[in-house]
Amino acid sequence: MTHCPPLADWRGRRVWLVGASTGIGRATASLLHARGARVFVSARNAALLDEFVAAHPGSRAMALDVTDAAALARAADEVAEAAGGIDLVCFCAGHYKAMQATDFDLAEALRHLEVNQ
Repeated sequence: MTHCPPLADWRGRRVWLVGASTGIGRATASLLHARGARVFVSARNAALLDEFVAAHPGSRAMALDVTDAAALARAADEVAEAAGGIDLVCFCAGHYKAMQATDFDLAEALRHLEVNQ
């Protein structure tokens, strides 16, 4: 088994982070941007993506819902075309809403499964 060393130089690398409006996705996008990557961010919340782009010059945003397979496929094509290819896709999309067993919401539980699978 071969071990690949960690990539140290992100300058010019084309990175698409899905689920980058908050949390780990946004933090990763910010770090890779700071290290010179060409960052493309996607998530459902267009306003948060616009804030990211404003704070990270040269980055680009594309709002989408990962539960829409056709929209996700179109976005992948658009990012690859705009970037001239993609070196890394980091899928960080997630959904969580706490609930009590005594107040179980099936629709919410199904949403967890749909987004987090």
